[in-house]
Amino acid sequence: MCSFAMNNKKVVKEWQTHIIAKAEKRLQRELTDTERKHISSRGGFIALEMIEDTVNDLEGDELADYLNQEAKT
Repeated sequence: MCSFAMNNKKVVKEWQTHIIAKAEKRLQRELTDTERKHISSRGGFIALEMIEDTVNDLEGDELADYLNQEAKT
């Protein structure tokens, strides 16, 4: 595997961890497995940017609903 791809994996993992921590802080609790999966299953930069923006914009029940949206379909 080339070093660029390995660096991307590291950046993605760190970004996912950052978003999870931010969501937990905004919700004032640990994320559920479903909520964590919503973030950690995305590996594209654009997707992570959109998720981070949404986490920054929402709070409380709206944020929880967003993170659980796929479980409701």
